[in-house]
Parts: sequence; structure tokens; C-alpha cells
Amino acid sequence: MAQRYFEEIEIGEVFETPGITVTDWHVMQFSGLSMDFFELHTNDEFAAKTEYGRRVAHGLLGLAITDGLKNRSLFHIHAMASLHWSWDFTGPIFIGDTVTATLRVAEKRASRSKPDRGVVTLDLELRNQRQEVVQKGQNRLMVRRRPVEET
Repeated sequence: MAQRYFEEIEIGEVFETPGITVTDWHVMQFSGLSMDFFELHTNDEFAAKTEYGRRVAHGLLGLAITDGLKNRSLFHIHAMASLHWSWDFTGPIFIGDTVTATLRVAEKRASRSKPDRGVVTLDLELRNQRQEVVQKGQNRLMVRRRPVEET
């Protein structure tokens, strides 16, 4: 599918992403990358004694997965940069959970300083296989406008 320009994006559009099952490998790789080895994420015996009763994936891993799922969705836009994230961690993501994201175009506007770009705001929800929202928020993106010669 071709990349979509700013002009082709409609407020209110909704996209569902494919899912991914969070594994021990994801959690341990993220621990190494982020240097966050907190035992709730990495130690079965420690995590068993917490309110969760088992290991929980890093919250920021959920955000990173959401960003990756967004990029794999059918949304296919000419995103140039992520400008801002506002994010809430509303529930745990457990090893073995399969998560999917819903993206909804909340706002769009032309860039005030760069006429070849626009700004699109997405509302996002990350849900587990039980349809529980485990994370949610907004992402503001810089998006390429259609070149004048193509209009």
C-alpha cells in the first residue's frame, strides 16, 4: 500500500493493528536495552510475591510496542517525525498477553512554520486479548503534505 499524505488523512478514521504476543524474550531484551532490570520484570520468584502474582512487562515496552504496531498498521502515512507523546499506563501487560492497538485520528492541522508538512494527532489504545485497555494516550506526528507537482 502506498504511503498516504496529510491531505488523505481524515479526522475520525480508525485503524486496528495486528497483534503481538509479549514473550520473555521481549521483556529481557527490553531490560538490556533500557538497563531496567527491576525484579518485577525479570525475577519470577520476586514477582510471584507482588500484587500481580507474576512478572509484568515494562510499561515503556508497551509504549514501544504500540509505536511499532502503529507503524505496521494499514494507516501507512508519510510520517516524518513523532513530535509528542502523552501516555497513561492503565493496567499490567503480562508475559503471554497478546496486545493490539486501536488508532483514531483525533486532529489534524497544517504546519504553521513548514508549508510542506502537517501535524496529525492520534488517539491510541493498547488492549490485551481480554479487550482490557492496558495503555492509552496520544501521539502527535509530523506528516508530509502532497508535493505541489502531484496535485
